[in-house]
Amino acid sequence: MLHQSRETVPSLIRDHREWHRGRSEYALWLIELESSELHRKVEAARKHLSEFLLKPYHRQPHVTLFVCGFFVDTPLFDDDYSAQQFRHHERLLNDSNIEPFAIEVGGLNSFTSAPFLEIRDRDNGIGRVRAALSAATKEIGRDTFTPHVTIGLYSGTFPGSIVSRKLAAFPEDPCTLTVDRITFAVYRAQELAGALTYRHHVSLST
Repeated sequence: MLHQSRETVPSLIRDHREWHRGRSEYALWLIELESSELHRKVEAARKHLSEFLLKPYHRQPHVTLFVCGFFVDTPLFDDDYSAQQFRHHERLLNDSNIEPFAIEVGGLNSFTSAPFLEIRDRDNGIGRVRAALSAATKEIGRDTFTPHVTIGLYSGTFPGSIVSRKLAAFPEDPCTLTVDRITFAVYRAQELAGALTYRHHVSLST
């Protein structure tokens, strides 16, 4: 999390070749956020923080549940994710009998690289989904998990004290959403803040 004594870490719009090594799609399981109330909240937060944010930012509001890695036909690297792994994850989600659950979207907080809206996992639905997905494979590139809705990426190095005051000035105004499906999505690895493409949906049991 962003501490008042630290600075933000800027993102650079460029082709991060050393990361993707020629692979084109990065995959994740997520919660789509289609609520108009939520979209208004996200847009208000982006406007509130506009002086700090990298532009353009095209990624749709969502909650990342599990980072899979690069979606490839033939895995070569330890951060690759195959169609076979996807099918295994799909089976685990279908067999888990997880019912629709509620999440609460709260106020602004921040990592050093990105501000976000806080998510409260009221029914432990997110926890159950992650437990099911983790039974198949280890998540890529993350040691700790904080459910959140990313607002954008920082465009520069800003003092944590200034950004923290701006975050605190945003009204929390929590809203509650019901999650009734889990989505498999990809984005182009060559685009730092490109849009998500939704590939598959798993409906939760009722």
